[in-house]
Amino acid sequence: MKRKSFANIFNNNIKDYSILLICIFFFILGLSIGIFGEILLSPEEKESLQSFIDLNLFSPQIADLPHVFLASIIRNLGLLLIIAISGLTIIGFPAALLVLIYKGAALGFTASLFIDTLGTKGVVLILLSLVPQNIILIPVFLIAVVASLKIALSVLGNSPMDIKKGLRERASSFIALIFILSIFLVGGCLIESFISPFLQQLLI
Repeated sequence: MKRKSFANIFNNNIKDYSILLICIFFFILGLSIGIFGEILLSPEEKESLQSFIDLNLFSPQIADLPHVFLASIIRNLGLLLIIAISGLTIIGFPAALLVLIYKGAALGFTASLFIDTLGTKGVVLILLSLVPQNIILIPVFLIAVVASLKIALSVLGNSPMDIKKGLRERASSFIALIFILSIFLVGGCLIESFISPFLQQLLI
């Protein structure tokens, strides 16, 4: 029964391939923005960022991991909350797409910076410090945005009464999905905060 109810929650909220393709496009757009943003940095800015990387990522001392975890939780759950609110407010759904662009830009900028400043070592650093948590976080945000857009677009353009009715019918399933995704998100934050820092130490 539980397995069936979980399947219904996911099918009701994210079974729309056209919206999924739109979300993937915006995420890739964000990646491109981040990469080009890094390319446009001046040599002085890149040198400064490389010094920051050497100081913070390749230090033999591991940072205060609980503090890193708390910061990661606040940042990522905050973005997930924005996505949830954007779907429930109907007209606010473009904010969900902006979250995807932001996540893509941050990831693209960081990956490009690692490769540009560290070369082969940067590729290894990407595999150790960016890939593990983002295997979870990226699908979480993609699914959340797909669900947010689907609930908004399904009732947008209806009469005010129909909008309220449609929102009531879909809200509980949407909120349940966001709750499930938040659990996976916490798992991604745990990896980012407690596992990736130890993997980074392999490069020292």
